[in-house]
Amino acid sequence: MTLTISEMFYSIQGEGIYVGQPSLFLRLKGCNLTCGGKDTVKTKMLDSNATWRCDTIEVWTKGSAYSFDSICLNWEENNWIHHLKLGAHLIITGGEPLLQQPQLTAFLNYFNTRYSFIPFIEIETNGTIAICAELHPYIGHYNVSLKLNNSGMKKENYFVKSAINSFTQQPNVTYKFVISQKSDITQCITTYIDHFNLPKKQVMLMPAASSLKSLKFVQEQLAEWCKEFNFRLSTRLHIAIWDQKTGI
Repeated sequence: MTLTISEMFYSIQGEGIYVGQPSLFLRLKGCNLTCGGKDTVKTKMLDSNATWRCDTIEVWTKGSAYSFDSICLNWEENNWIHHLKLGAHLIITGGEPLLQQPQLTAFLNYFNTRYSFIPFIEIETNGTIAICAELHPYIGHYNVSLKLNNSGMKKENYFVKSAINSFTQQPNVTYKFVISQKSDITQCITTYIDHFNLPKKQVMLMPAASSLKSLKFVQEQLAEWCKEFNFRLSTRLHIAIWDQKTGI
């Protein structure tokens, strides 16, 4: 079996509760959502009333199939297996990585057989696909980035109740919401937190920003709103350090 991969690189986690953690990123190709509007993949512009755009679209729309052996050889050559053994996290992201759940499960089985250990694994998902029973035992933490109207998509596309319920049953979950304006927080509360009784300690608000300049502006506002509504703020450390560069 193979995984269809957009990029692999060793860096640090830039978002969520493990921000700053040395991590190996495995970015899988493809997504079932288009944050930024229905035509944003083609035009690279915002539409459909979106106020922010996925900053990795140009990466996850491309990719190639890699055999499990070739993935592991690549990681060995780059000394990434060594880093994983020392405690670096493996972050499986996208796009939407849960589109490849059967392949992921098979790969992690293969990895465990080959190296006799499993690193701490974070899954970054948009929360529209339920986690399967076979993959779940491998996952240390779920970073679930639930979407709002500010993504430019219809609610029927980003709000999948059965999938969200599958995550609410797990203790190792953080729910992240991209915030552009104060009204986004109201929708976050009414659509998700109240509806699913999400514990506030598992919720983080993240600024809608894809550049260092926009991050500074939105993050300063969001910090005040987090104080007002008693939510935890998630920065975007990778943007603060590397601005719009990817794969580092």
